[in-house]
Amino acid sequence: MFSQSIPQASDLDKFKKFLILGGGSSGDSSAKLLTSLGKICILADKFPEKANSTLYEEVLSDNHPQEILREVDCIIKSPGILPNHPILEEAKERQIPVLSEIGLGRVFYKGPIIGITGTDGKSTTTALTYHILKSKFPNSKMGGNIGVPFTSFCLEPLDLVVLELSSYQLDDSPNLHITSSAILNLASDHLERHKTMESYAKAKWKIQNLENPNHRLFVNPNFFQFFPTLNQKNSNLHLIGENQKYFASLEPNLVHTPNNTYDVSKFPLKGKHNLMNLCFAIALSESMGMKKEEIQTSFESFMGLPHRFQKIENSGFQNQYKSIQFINDSKSTNLHSMLSGISGFKKGDGLFLILGGIPKQEPIELFLKRWKELECPIWVYGKAVDVWKPEFEKTGLAAYYFPNLSSLLENLKNKIDSHLKTNTFDSSVVRKTGNESNSLSVIFSPAGASFDLYKNFEERGNHFESLVRQLFS
Repeated sequence: MFSQSIPQASDLDKFKKFLILGGGSSGDSSAKLLTSLGKICILADKFPEKANSTLYEEVLSDNHPQEILREVDCIIKSPGILPNHPILEEAKERQIPVLSEIGLGRVFYKGPIIGITGTDGKSTTTALTYHILKSKFPNSKMGGNIGVPFTSFCLEPLDLVVLELSSYQLDDSPNLHITSSAILNLASDHLERHKTMESYAKAKWKIQNLENPNHRLFVNPNFFQFFPTLNQKNSNLHLIGENQKYFASLEPNLVHTPNNTYDVSKFPLKGKHNLMNLCFAIALSESMGMKKEEIQTSFESFMGLPHRFQKIENSGFQNQYKSIQFINDSKSTNLHSMLSGISGFKKGDGLFLILGGIPKQEPIELFLKRWKELECPIWVYGKAVDVWKPEFEKTGLAAYYFPNLSSLLENLKNKIDSHLKTNTFDSSVVRKTGNESNSLSVIFSPAGASFDLYKNFEERGNHFESLVRQLFS
């Protein structure tokens, strides 16, 4: 099996029949690539009736591994498939090679790759790094976990590629031979698959390529508390954070690297966590030979990603609601991400926080501590009500529970209308502290997966925006 190395394209010449294990965007993209090269592709999927059957010679249920694997030369595994899937166990017995979609793309793409991973901030940092680098390398592309499969453009003669890489993708893709890489942070997430934080960290660590003396790896020091046995003494491993050579500072807003200091006061995204993302993006851009002036002018025009702490345009709102800041942070799928987003708020700031979705297996204590500091009201909907309500009720703080987002926002609007009529903060909404402003911030940062009520976080975020416009315009 291709367990510890990415094969050469010539290694695949002898393979004719490929099994795509798990459809979706990555599986379908792999099939398009392979069929364009004259290969036969069949699909094994949990829901074969939902497959794009036009891409495959045959579409099968993934329930019968022995029958499915007859005459299969190689398997392309989608990232969501668990490593102990019966088809993979049978493939191991039969010594059938297995590749990930990312690994398959790397077989054919020979140019430099920037790889970015971490628990939170991956998409923003990937898009930001790409935004900066594209000014110097216009013939480049961005993809991976951010939504564009690597195999959809791996045959193109590009200057470079910027990939967001999840722990699932990395776990399946050893030795991607990445040019420069970053591990932004690590917090409890995906433990339903990785089981322990050390296993999760080990999956992330596969992004590094330190055997190559030209590789540059940038890491948040907090990563090593979960993987303490790693040897950090490598001249090409650079730490980014407080008291390091690479760091970000507030007041004044600066990003520091060993050779440069950047004025980031004009960077459109606010908050210390966004400055940390920018610090990583700058470090990666410097590693690709960009000059300070090129980087400085590029990041000032970056406007962020949809559904990632995105301010909703209020030009169509009724006048009484125009002072309200509505934030769509639907991409927040865990507590750690949500806490990063609200890190700049303090008690009395008029924060209304909306949570919901399917909670991850992660400790809740840090959120409860932060909530007690803010004393802000929270609105909770969906599956999260069943999971979080018992713990939330112990705090004695204001929390409201709803079956769905529509009923939640209708109730929230009533609270806001009540506040606006009196022009004061009702004690059930925000505790009076003497320093209130007349503005409110409504932040939709679910801190849970979207699949209880939505297809994905994009659909969830779009629904939030449409409800806000419907109620406040």
